[in-house]
Amino acid sequence: MAMLKGNTSQGQEIAKREQAADAPFLGANFWQKGASITCEVLSVHKSSNGPYVAVKLISPESVEVYDNAGDLQEHSIVRLGNLAGISLARRAALREAKNKYFAVGDVIELTCTGITAATKEGYSDSPNFEIGIDRKELAA
Repeated sequence: MAMLKGNTSQGQEIAKREQAADAPFLGANFWQKGASITCEVLSVHKSSNGPYVAVKLISPESVEVYDNAGDLQEHSIVRLGNLAGISLARRAALREAKNKYFAVGDVIELTCTGITAATKEGYSDSPNFEIGIDRKELAA
């Protein structure tokens, strides 16, 4: 019989990832000019709608967003989806990095710099962003 081992901190990491899987998205409707968050990436995911990350908020420590049941709730763990403005800002920030995508442990400072109005009917307005990414591997 094989001995399976684990420890409390490993279990805490698993619990964070599981909580992150159910976290609400900070969608385009959350962002307005001047809105800003600082967060740490807990997990990285791919979906049919593109990549997204689950993050733990650092500042503010929580935000009010609608959860998956449609209720307005305070959340300290949220997901950042594949908004074009975030993707473009990330690409610019990581242009010299080996890994051009968000990575677990990245600390992200994200500020909405404005909203670009949709140019085609049926399309949504698009938030624009300024981003800073503190990556441990780049500090060495």
